Amino acid sequence: MDFDIRAFGATAEAEDNAAAIQKAIDAAGKAAENGKGAVVAIPPGTWRTGTVWLRSHMELRLEKGAVLKATTRPEGYNANDAFPENFWSVGEEWSGGHLLLGYKVEDVAITGEGIVDGSGLSFFGEPGEDSRFPYYKYGLRLHPLDRTWFRPGPLVAFFLSKDIRIEGASIVDSPGWTTHFRCCDGVAIRGVTIRNDRTIANTDGFSIDCSRNVEISGCTVITGDDAVAIRASYRLHAEEHPCENIIVEDCDLASCCMGVRVGIGSGTIRNVAIRRVRIQEAAHGIAFTPAWLPGAKGCYIERIRVEDCDMAECDRPVLSLCGADDWRVRDIAFERCRFASLRPSAFRSDSANHPENVVFRDCSRQYLDHLKVRHHLGFGGERSLKFAETDGTADVRLENCTPNDNPHGVLVLSFDDRNFADWLAALPLFAKFGGHATFFVSGEIDAEAQQAMKRLSEAGHSVGLHGLRHLNADEALASMGAERYWKEEIEPQLCVCRVGYIPVTSFAYPNCRRSDETDAVFREHGFRHVRGGFSGVAPYDPDGTRRTQLPPIHTVDRVFLPSEGLGDRFRIDTAIAGESYHTDIEDILACIRRCAERNEAFVLTSHGIHPDAHHIHMKTEWLERILATAEECGIAVVGFDEL
Repeated sequence: MDFDIRAFGATAEAEDNAAAIQKAIDAAGKAAENGKGAVVAIPPGTWRTGTVWLRSHMELRLEKGAVLKATTRPEGYNANDAFPENFWSVGEEWSGGHLLLGYKVEDVAITGEGIVDGSGLSFFGEPGEDSRFPYYKYGLRLHPLDRTWFRPGPLVAFFLSKDIRIEGASIVDSPGWTTHFRCCDGVAIRGVTIRNDRTIANTDGFSIDCSRNVEISGCTVITGDDAVAIRASYRLHAEEHPCENIIVEDCDLASCCMGVRVGIGSGTIRNVAIRRVRIQEAAHGIAFTPAWLPGAKGCYIERIRVEDCDMAECDRPVLSLCGADDWRVRDIAFERCRFASLRPSAFRSDSANHPENVVFRDCSRQYLDHLKVRHHLGFGGERSLKFAETDGTADVRLENCTPNDNPHGVLVLSFDDRNFADWLAALPLFAKFGGHATFFVSGEIDAEAQQAMKRLSEAGHSVGLHGLRHLNADEALASMGAERYWKEEIEPQLCVCRVGYIPVTSFAYPNCRRSDETDAVFREHGFRHVRGGFSGVAPYDPDGTRRTQLPPIHTVDRVFLPSEGLGDRFRIDTAIAGESYHTDIEDILACIRRCAERNEAFVLTSHGIHPDAHHIHMKTEWLERILATAEECGIAVVGFDEL
């Protein structure tokens, strides 16, 4: 049985239709008590309203084209003390007012293709910049215009309720938390879109607090604050209402704070599964925060599983920190996840407690030099190329992750010149084995080069410079002088990369020709590494001249470097592979096995990659055997930016 709000006096012209909508809801609730199906229909059009209280065994259906528009009048919302379990925040400046409110109800649904509009921007002035919150890179609206009543709190809220379903609807422009479920049992949220203004603080998407048996699937959340917050923060109910059995899957999230925050409060959070979630942008992808502020008691967080997730454009993919005295973070597993971040995942504590049994398995991290959106200069702090950082107390294990922070050896791969078609064609092969390389580009960085370099970078590889005219650096610097050499040979390439947001930190000397003076030039201009070369290693020079009585490369000790401290080396020399060098692929594979046995590093360079490669290029078959052998031996295959 449908109850159309227009039949109860709702009009598009009314400033507040709450009374009419409430009549329709009450009628639906009464019908449901008599065993009849009860649907309150919000027809197409814009319907302004304040707080409405949902009833048990009813469905609020927002038809396509319907907009339930939140009033901006404080008197249109429920009072802070409307029910004992309500809450509000003076510190964060939001009230206990809600738009759609369910209190001790069961079997309630909000469905349809319509929109719930929280009128969020109407409660704020223009955005500003607050240096305390550098993650708000779009600007920040921190204080509402009304500094007494503030703004509404959670827009859609359920307290102490059961069997709640939200499906298909969109919730936009929330002035505070978008949805909140406190002490609920049985919540299904499917196909919901949340789209809030990125500049408004405290606009969390889904807030799950002391609730159990919750499913969030197929949703899109774009918001200024945490996209999904899983909490155990209500002091009156934490012990009797653990936050447990939570599933978040197949969702797209973007946030100026955390993609998924797990923690805050003094209760227990356990049995959480996060699967196939794409975090497109966040300060931190997933954060474990047992307590937001210092105190005696924080959350107990345990049995969290994160699988097949992507976290991009973030400072840290995973962060765990806490200042409370009593807390727990344990039995956390990340499997087959892909990260792209400025800094590594981090696990820290400043108390006697520490994270326990945290494992990353088959995960990868791509280093980002910058984020796409301009932001506060302090964003991200000091960069690092590691996979994870701990303070030495956390029990964190890495299993088959790249970059490997504790490798059994390292193979550093690089390729030179302008073999873009070959390099791009080889991307699936690199992806198959989880290996990376650095591609050093010579010549003009034109549109074709920029596109190729960006595609390589997006696939987890790094790109470097190889000189505008491919000049022998030692000769060029001696004849031109350092300043002219830099301005004519290097700066034209580097400027184009900077304008195109292509991170470049390494340079490869053409023909490995270098000197101490050239090293000094690149060090002065902030390059992390320069690549030189070993002389007298390959059996043949490219011109075919035989180098007599040279032993196999895998027996030449000076070609191998200790894995420890490799990233601190400024100049890193390489051996060269290619048909013209009469490369013995079995010798190269022996080099890889030696790295694994002795925890050494080996640097190998070629040019193009092709099934029928000749001259100074690498055959595709060779590359596949190299990557497969490295995987078999358990050594990391990386580019220069990952050292």
